Amino acid sequence: MPLLRLGVSLQPRRPLNDGAIVLHTARHAEELGFDHVAVGNRLLDSGFGLDTDPLVLLSAVAGATTRLRLLTSVLAAPYYPALVLANQAATLDVVSGGRLVLGIGTGRNPDELAAVGVPARERGARTDNHLAAAKALWTQRPADFDGPFTTLHAAHLGVPPFTAGGPPV
Repeated sequence: MPLLRLGVSLQPRRPLNDGAIVLHTARHAEELGFDHVAVGNRLLDSGFGLDTDPLVLLSAVAGATTRLRLLTSVLAAPYYPALVLANQAATLDVVSGGRLVLGIGTGRNPDELAAVGVPARERGARTDNHLAAAKALWTQRPADFDGPFTTLHAAHLGVPPFTAGGPPV
């Protein structure tokens, strides 16, 4: 029988004026026995409150907690260059002791896609490309990858992920 896992979103409908509030919430969720905390991905003000980079915010949460899984919900892969995404995710996986879970999406906000120079029609293909490149970087040393948006030859990721094969996606 599947295990029920309950988590807490760290995206309140108010601005982030004091990072201590988010870290307090994460520590309290851990004390209460929740499985994970989740942070979505926004680049521009959404009007919904906490619009932070999920990998940066979850890095702070990793340092403030010991057991909670760290979930991106949802990280828009096309917003990041493939190598940067792979490296940041591997780094967070290492500093959290393997607690990262990547919820990945294509991005849907036309203003954010335009701001990072990604044509909306390419977002799905870029997501597939970035995930394949990340998997190659997480599992091969050196990594070779040829995709429509990323080419890597004999590339060594700065830090291999803690989790064999990379964080779960």
